[in-house]
Amino acid sequence: MCGSRSKGSGVQSHIKSSVMEAIGNTPVVRLGRVFAGADVVAKLEFMNPGGSIKDRMVRAMLRKLPQESTRVVEASSGNTGAALAMASAVLGLDCEIAVPVTTSREKIRRIEAYGATVRVCDGERGPDYQETALEIASQGGAHHLDQYRSTLNSQAHYGDTAPELWAQMEGQIDVFVCGVGSGGTISGIGRYLKERNPAIRVIGVEPLDSAYRKLVTDLPAGGEFSSAIEGVGKGCPSPVFDPAVVDDVVQVPDEEALAWIHRLAREEGILAGGSSACVAAGIARLLPRLGNARVVTIFPDSGAFYLSKYF
Repeated sequence: MCGSRSKGSGVQSHIKSSVMEAIGNTPVVRLGRVFAGADVVAKLEFMNPGGSIKDRMVRAMLRKLPQESTRVVEASSGNTGAALAMASAVLGLDCEIAVPVTTSREKIRRIEAYGATVRVCDGERGPDYQETALEIASQGGAHHLDQYRSTLNSQAHYGDTAPELWAQMEGQIDVFVCGVGSGGTISGIGRYLKERNPAIRVIGVEPLDSAYRKLVTDLPAGGEFSSAIEGVGKGCPSPVFDPAVVDDVVQVPDEEALAWIHRLAREEGILAGGSSACVAAGIARLLPRLGNARVVTIFPDSGAFYLSKYF
């Protein structure tokens, strides 16, 4: 019959039941121009359907969602909020996200586009975004994912991101470098990699005066934390962060990270976000003492979510 379509099993096997099943299998690419002569590879997590690595964590957390829950709430600098808003649209959940006032307009509009409610919080003039999420959950009966305290955060990367990365690299990793925000990504992936090869070095990157370096090194804490780079760095360390699997933490000035945003776009064709650029700047600082090591990193999100802020 003209126009008829076969429902062959081959075709059906490629069709996902929803965007939630399209999360993962992101590519790894060599950064051959900005790190000429070195072996540096980045996993492009902004190619997940929700635009960031947080899709993986949210999917894992929602698998543990109590059956009776119809509302979810989370504190986020933007990407977890977007991932949760996307998943809520698929699952028919009411979703509310508390974000800091420093969150880019693109991220806020992205969350709202999925139908979620956004609360923008100025911690200097009232409750901060984490306090606001806790209040919403306690007063409104919403399920709080709580990425900064829940062990499901690092478990998601231990059980999902890390095995995928290990398989893609065929275990050929000498140094894993990762930005530190909630601490879940570096803790989960770091633990998985060290279980398979204890010789792998795990190094965190954060902005100046962030709280994680003092947990890993003998270097003294700096001044009060403040950064223009979203997604990495914290004034107080997250309980999710596991310093036992991290060998070192380096800090990068905002101006270096911002310069690397433009380098990655113009030399590698990778429109990366601020946390990815912060990591690239950290790798540039580390390379002189890493020799011929293969360095692998994660680029968590896209610069498309910061066009009005960084470009």
